[in-house]
Amino acid sequence: MLVIDVGTSALKAVLFGPDGSILASAVEPIATRHGMNGEHEQDAESWWRALGKVARMLPGAGAVASVAFSGSMQNLIALHADGRPAAPAVLYSDQRLDAGEVSGLAAKLPADYGRRAGNRPDGAHTILRLMARQRYDLPGNDVFWTFGAKDALTFRLTGRRLIDPTVASTTGLMDFSSRRWDRELLGLAGVDEASLPAIEPANGIVGWITSGASAETGLPAGIPVFNGAGDAAAATWGAMADEPGTAYCYLGTTGWVAATVRSADHVLPRDIYTLADPVRADCAIIISPFLTAGAAMDWLSATTGQTIERLCKRAASHDEAPGRPLFLPYLGGERAPFQDRDVRGAFLGLEQTSDAGALALAVMEGIAFAVRHNLDAAELPRSLLTAIGGGVRHPLQQQILADVLDRDIRIPADSEATTAAGIMRMVAGKAGITMDAVARDTIVKPRPQRVQRHARRYDAYLSASSTARTLAAGLE
Repeated sequence: MLVIDVGTSALKAVLFGPDGSILASAVEPIATRHGMNGEHEQDAESWWRALGKVARMLPGAGAVASVAFSGSMQNLIALHADGRPAAPAVLYSDQRLDAGEVSGLAAKLPADYGRRAGNRPDGAHTILRLMARQRYDLPGNDVFWTFGAKDALTFRLTGRRLIDPTVASTTGLMDFSSRRWDRELLGLAGVDEASLPAIEPANGIVGWITSGASAETGLPAGIPVFNGAGDAAAATWGAMADEPGTAYCYLGTTGWVAATVRSADHVLPRDIYTLADPVRADCAIIISPFLTAGAAMDWLSATTGQTIERLCKRAASHDEAPGRPLFLPYLGGERAPFQDRDVRGAFLGLEQTSDAGALALAVMEGIAFAVRHNLDAAELPRSLLTAIGGGVRHPLQQQILADVLDRDIRIPADSEATTAAGIMRMVAGKAGITMDAVARDTIVKPRPQRVQRHARRYDAYLSASSTARTLAAGLE
């Protein structure tokens, strides 16, 4: 089975054997256009080109028996009838709508919107962007709409349009209880149900790769394409946190902490963001997403001109006797545990000896503080915590995370492939995967001598975050 993850910064492909073992993987970067007015857009055609490129570079991809997908959610993607993009894809992180516009649009929603949609109005809900589509130079109603990056590719591969419940629940257009599009909300968004993909479980088959799509991508014609799920659901299953009461954290470009719970429609909307489980109607995923995780180290790398690997090595040289620098990771505002589009990041406690390594160490700690802040606010179960994603690939980041949280951290054997592994787990039974392979995970324990230091600095982090929010308006 070939699993494709269409992430924010790259398209990743992982080839699994019949026992669930990883045979090969490949990555192709994806570019994002950032505009002066808060535009965050991608060319969906680049996703298609990246798919063809990894399919041709990955050994064995031309003979796979099935394909399944994951990808970013809460995008606004307009497609022609042949699956080709009709406009740039507006990403979940786009900030063209300011707080006043979001409030004005949210005021037009029905009073019971939170109960029906599962969550209170959020600036990232695609219903609001559809209501204000003139801001995005998007076409009218002569297009098909979808909201997951993966769904644009599965449509083009098969000619059929499906979406999984997890991605659909992020749009603000789905009735959470019935897992069907809400016609009144569609009316407010100005879209017809016929222009949207059907909502089906993640382990269902979208269709089969057409001969035309095969010629363009190099994937075998006629093999099944599984629906798959949005990245948060895929990560949840890959982290083995799909059973109620289990929690984990994900550190990619962005980050989140999440747990699986039993569905309880009577408590909707919760104080924490709620996603529909990708397969089971009686479960939900509660998630607290923050906007800057691995992106912080990417920024530091670009700013200093040093590779991330070099920065991590220099950070390790400071770890024995860490200095005072403290990092606030709000490089593009924040979404959770507080929502503030205007707050920005900062370094505090800088000294003349604060070189790039000291700053990198502070960035690692700041990311870990963001994880703790969200775990505390969400009141997620305190237990062994699985940490996944490219942002935890360095051992020092793993150790600092354990120190800051004062708990054992489980690192899967191939953390960066966990999202793909989650999709594989969802569809394994239907795809003929036995999952006999056994992976060896790493358990990272906190260093007692560091726990108290981080606890003191965490208090400073919370205080500085509050100050940063107060100062934000004066920085314009």
